[in-house]
Amino acid sequence: MVSYNDITKLTYYHENKQYNNILDHICELCGSNNILNILEFIRQERFVEKGSNIKLNYNDKEIIIFKENFLLDIPEAASNTIIQDEFIFTLGYPNIINHKCSPMYCIKKITYNEEEHILKTQEDYNLIPVTLYNKLKAEVNKYIENLNKIIVYKVGGIESRFFLHDDLIINIIYLAFVSSYKNIIQEQLFLMKEYNFTYESFSKLSFHELNHYLKAGVKIINERNNSETTRDQ
Repeated sequence: MVSYNDITKLTYYHENKQYNNILDHICELCGSNNILNILEFIRQERFVEKGSNIKLNYNDKEIIIFKENFLLDIPEAASNTIIQDEFIFTLGYPNIINHKCSPMYCIKKITYNEEEHILKTQEDYNLIPVTLYNKLKAEVNKYIENLNKIIVYKVGGIESRFFLHDDLIINIIYLAFVSSYKNIIQEQLFLMKEYNFTYESFSKLSFHELNHYLKAGVKIINERNNSETTRDQ
């Protein structure tokens, strides 16, 4: 679950350009640093409720993105093995590593003389000779081509397509979860003052759930104020 406190953190990080923290936090929430898992996690968490949507300004016009318009054609997880120069390479869709996305990260594992080496850090990938990697590019590109078929959003004739880059991942997170930090703090203070919410409360509620509390809380305050105004008259 993406809690209201998670939205607060992601918004704070974005407004303060702490983009590495955004990637770290979304990977922690997702429980994975794999591109496919992250994209599917974002899609599911952002559109938990029926009618959930993202409002986006595009060329001075507002477009509304629903679940059926967002992160389309995410491929299913897949892997394959190839033999090259006495090495066995296991390939799959890439992970985010050291806050970066790279086609090279499609290489998951190298087996040599029956010893398996799982690649997890940039230092691991730096050990692969360029000449050897070039021989794998044709197979790697099959995964990248599938990723490039993903549609970030499509509304009418407006379409944004996916490409493998950490900046685009951050932008997708922004579309899904980033709000206004000032507004978030004001909403939290309102619920804490008027209804005794605690900081821990915002970790137990999703941003969808909290919006219901906010709407109900504001309605009660307005009705109480209207009642007091009528009585004074």
